[in-house]
Amino acid sequence: MDLHARELSRNGVRIKAEEKPLKVLELLLKNPGDVVSRTALREKLWPNTTVAYEQNLNTAVNKLRVLLRDSARRPRFIETLPGRGYRFVASVDRPRRASSAMRKTILVVLPFENFGDSADQKYFAQGLIADLISQLAQLNPQRLGVIARTSAIQYMGTKKSIRDISRELKAHYVIEGSVRRERKRIRITVHLIGAKDETHLWSATYDRVLGDILSVQHNVSRRIGRALASELPL
Repeated sequence: MDLHARELSRNGVRIKAEEKPLKVLELLLKNPGDVVSRTALREKLWPNTTVAYEQNLNTAVNKLRVLLRDSARRPRFIETLPGRGYRFVASVDRPRRASSAMRKTILVVLPFENFGDSADQKYFAQGLIADLISQLAQLNPQRLGVIARTSAIQYMGTKKSIRDISRELKAHYVIEGSVRRERKRIRITVHLIGAKDETHLWSATYDRVLGDILSVQHNVSRRIGRALASELPL
């Protein structure tokens, strides 16, 4: 399992797999030998789903077992603990890489699209980006490298593709978003994108009432940082 590329392979051959089974496997691999509860899986993989969650999780685990050629009755990889969750029971080998630079996941936060012309809204968007970069840079500096704001700001209004930007900055993941304002309310939309195939891996929307701007910026950037801590391979 390549956590950076989110790819599964067997004997050097890539196995085609859907997103949710791979995310289940990623969470199990991050906690080998420990029980990952169904509640934890729900919060990380289906945070906004209340209907058909049980069926979605069971389907994802069953698909994962097919990929791994595993059996629920005689598990070699994934053990089911009825009513509790799942546990990865095989040994896990984490290969060491040659340098710290190779071990790092590189992330860039692009300037957010600003749906508005006011100077106040532009100031808010710039401050939000600064706070968000600061939050992300503190997650795991040894494993996550966050591109400096001064390097990312050159892409404001650019027509370049995510693939081109990530190649120029050598980034594995890209965060992009937008800021909209309607009177006293502001909406912040954020997307995490995999640079390799330009696919959306995570997204969220935050609606806030504008009062103390600094508090709103700090609160939203902290929430984004917490959410991405479980989405990025740290």
